[in-house]
Amino acid sequence: MTSDSKATRQYLATYAEAEVAQLDSLTLGTYHHCLVVPAHREAAECLQRIWPHQDPGLLLILVLNSGTEDDPITRRMLASLLPAATSPLFASHLSIQQAGNLHLIQRHDQPDLLVVDRCQPGRLIPASQGVGLARKIGADLALALICKGLVGSPWINSTDADVSLPADYFSTEDKRAQAAAAAQLHPFRHVFSADLELASRLYDIAMDYYVLGLRWAGSRYGFHSIGSTLSINARHYAQVRGFPRRNAAEDFYLLNKLAKTGTIALRSGQPILIEARLSDRAPFGTGPTLTHISAMHTPITEYHYYDPQIFSLLRTFLRHADNLLTMEPQRSFAAQPQIMAWIEASGLAAQVQRQRRTQTQTRVFQRFLRDWFDGFRTLKFIHFMRAEYYPSINLHSVCDGLILPVKPIHDLNDVRLLHQDLKLRLQQPATEATIAAGLTK
Repeated sequence: MTSDSKATRQYLATYAEAEVAQLDSLTLGTYHHCLVVPAHREAAECLQRIWPHQDPGLLLILVLNSGTEDDPITRRMLASLLPAATSPLFASHLSIQQAGNLHLIQRHDQPDLLVVDRCQPGRLIPASQGVGLARKIGADLALALICKGLVGSPWINSTDADVSLPADYFSTEDKRAQAAAAAQLHPFRHVFSADLELASRLYDIAMDYYVLGLRWAGSRYGFHSIGSTLSINARHYAQVRGFPRRNAAEDFYLLNKLAKTGTIALRSGQPILIEARLSDRAPFGTGPTLTHISAMHTPITEYHYYDPQIFSLLRTFLRHADNLLTMEPQRSFAAQPQIMAWIEASGLAAQVQRQRRTQTQTRVFQRFLRDWFDGFRTLKFIHFMRAEYYPSINLHSVCDGLILPVKPIHDLNDVRLLHQDLKLRLQQPATEATIAAGLTK
């Protein structure tokens, strides 16, 4: 298989989590696909919501994780899964096997479950590594099974316990993209209760606006970074040494690395439905942000967004960055003192001088810039401009025609219309090409 490469074997031997070694003690079947789901403080019924379809060709890798011994909810889910014969969820189970903290539940006409116990005392996940380590454990297991030939698809599918996957989730795999794509991103849509509608739409607009702003600027990192929407090419996953062990933003940092090894493609098909809910499971992200917005007296005016002028500066930098090999920054960006200040503060000026001393080939310099100015440094560029020159502004002010359309934003209905407009713009095929563009187009 293409995933059974030297890099994959080296990763599994050197960097994979300990659970991978326990697979040899289980008697597994063969599967068409695998799906990795970390679960923390969830109920067992979430499995029926995630994938309610009969599909014996699917292996669901469920990583039950907790960072504290005081977590009865997650341990209750584990307890409800293991005595499968007494649970209506697993009335059709065929067998249960155990190897260390792995439990394989094989079922008739339903996806088999590989349950990973990282929620009981002695098996807890360090709080600082959180969901990142949970995803890594599941994805490492998936990689090993793909490498062994037990999973036919080369894609490690990653989602969460608060989603509902569409029936065409696996059938929309783009065979043509498999050779070049490091990852594929599924379309998604948040579903919310009436009391969370405004907060959810404002947050969704912030995410969509950021992606559209990056694409408009010409960045190759103009895509959403949402862990529940990822399908990762197994070979590329091994190349970048898997998910980072972080308690938040693990999806962002993984995609940041994957974008340097291949394209980040957009999948077609129906959207994944993600439940919008208040949560403190991670230090930042959807749950904490919704909590923050919901506490505001007037969210439409109080919740702020990046100033569009920041994306204008980013666009200018990306268009002229290649000139730095032969032209001093002062000449390249004479009309943009903000960019000059960032070049000095970020250390890019010193990096450019070092590149000039070691080589003169334009293509090598372009490759250096593309890898150095990645998604993380792009975000730092934006945060620098926000802190030094352009403070965040409200949504009405953002809708100035530069990136978002000129629209009055006064009430929930205005927010709804804008939200719908952005979703349509994100689906436009013309914008997909910008994902692989940016520096060194």
